[in-house]
Amino acid sequence: MALILAVDDEPEALGTIRRVLRRAEHTVLTVDSGAEALRVLKEEQPDLVILDVLMPEMSGLEVCRRVRADPFHAKLPILFLTARSRPSDITEGLDAGGDDYVTKPFQVDELQARVRALLRRAGGGALDRDAVNLTVGSLSLSLSRPDIAVAGRRHELTALEHRLVHYLMVYAGQPCTIDQLLEHVWEYPPGTGDPALVYAQIKNLRRKIEPDPDSPVYIRTVHGRGYLISG
Repeated sequence: MALILAVDDEPEALGTIRRVLRRAEHTVLTVDSGAEALRVLKEEQPDLVILDVLMPEMSGLEVCRRVRADPFHAKLPILFLTARSRPSDITEGLDAGGDDYVTKPFQVDELQARVRALLRRAGGGALDRDAVNLTVGSLSLSLSRPDIAVAGRRHELTALEHRLVHYLMVYAGQPCTIDQLLEHVWEYPPGTGDPALVYAQIKNLRRKIEPDPDSPVYIRTVHGRGYLISG
């Protein structure tokens, strides 16, 4: 199974995370500070990191930003697990580079499901390894590595961004609803999942690939229907 690094300054929270994930036969490393997490990342190669946000000295957001700035760990799946639950908190976590966001108190089944989904995506998800690229107009998405070419210029994507673009490109020209994206990209059961996850990742993608993120030409909003991609 997976090696998971859990970071939280509350011993009780770490104990619960450890018990829940060991039940699923994962190996769990636990640390109680951001600085210690960065030290462990230099020595270990975890498959996933679970981060609290509110920690003394270095917040989980700052840890996430530093991890994303390291090319070796830039695509490491990161799950925020925190008591901060406002939509703006979720957006801030995803903007920092998080892949998913679960609020405390959490349901054991939900945490296990989120971890399974992130590990699946990191392992390649539903990519067709026999294909080379998926092309829509001037957009060319690599199906063997996490990047996209926009009018010939390459942009690196996180595993989740790649999965989101892939889904939108498969249905190019058709609006995809928030519920569809949460179900098929994030793998939440129908009717669950927070729309803020989608809003934040769309915003991040537009920053990467749009000439002007405030006036998108590739990932467009269809009011009342969702998002569609066109080249």
